[in-house]
Amino acid sequence: MKKATLKDIAKESGVSIKTVSRALNDYPDINRKTKARILEIAKKRDYSPNLLAKSLRDNKSYTIGYIISDTMNEFFWDVAYAIESEFKKYKYGILTSFSNNNPSVELEALKLLISRQVDGIILASIGSNCEFIREIIEKLNIPVVVIDNKVKGLKCNVVLHDNINGAYLLTKHLIEHGHKEIACISGPQNETSGKRRIEGYIKALQEFNLKTYDDFLKISDWTISGGYQAALQLFKAKQKKPAAVFICNSVMALGSLKALRELNLKVPQDVALVSFDSLNFIEATNPALTTLERSDYKIGEAAAKLLYENILDRDNSKKEVKEIYIETGLSIRESCGCKERRQ
Repeated sequence: MKKATLKDIAKESGVSIKTVSRALNDYPDINRKTKARILEIAKKRDYSPNLLAKSLRDNKSYTIGYIISDTMNEFFWDVAYAIESEFKKYKYGILTSFSNNNPSVELEALKLLISRQVDGIILASIGSNCEFIREIIEKLNIPVVVIDNKVKGLKCNVVLHDNINGAYLLTKHLIEHGHKEIACISGPQNETSGKRRIEGYIKALQEFNLKTYDDFLKISDWTISGGYQAALQLFKAKQKKPAAVFICNSVMALGSLKALRELNLKVPQDVALVSFDSLNFIEATNPALTTLERSDYKIGEAAAKLLYENILDRDNSKKEVKEIYIETGLSIRESCGCKERRQ
């Protein structure tokens, strides 16, 4: 059977080829009933657009790039799902690359996406390559939206967790359980996600006039191993032991739980735990971890919408830089000492 063309659909629907094209591309100025009739005919005729011809005509690749900093953290994959779901509405594909928390690998990933002529990039940055990203935006006129970690010195659209408030809420919850000696395990301080979460932790302690102990603050990486080593340092040391710990991501929390089991410390009886983000495995931990509510889909959706706005309007001189912070509440389970779960 011969493949249907725009001309075929226009003839059957009794409108111009231009009207068919605008209806299929979801332009708002098409009569609702006319659009519905065109879409029904296109579906019946199994019409599919020639994307290569369309991209050449519009000077667009209809592809965006997404760079993930940590392939072991499922947060970034859930963000990817939200990004893909949003861009499917606009008939865009996604090229995904990985930096593995390595600045040089991130740089190569950016160069690869540029060579593929993507229309925009969503970047989970590790905070490096500021100058190169600036060139992408200003000289190549490719829109970039940064998620998870703000790049210092770069005027760029960002979508982030509300890191300070989230850390504050979790630490405050431990304080409300009566804990006064609360430790914190965080990620690298050259990343805003690690730095801001410590700020929220300290803010809660100061609000309740609680002492901050230098020995209670452990800086590691965002991995299971990082959380494991940091927890061992906290509880194998000879100095005073904390009664509770705020962990700045749930991957590190897995390592912390492993360390506490090896030390025969029970959660929450011997030490209470809370963790920043809520990932799929949280319900399977024993006990289940108290965290923030999920924000991955909200972050991905917000980043995708912001990038699409930028793609439609590439005039950098008039472009307003936006910083979007995603707020979440607590998702209370048992690791903090609460007996009943509250979602």
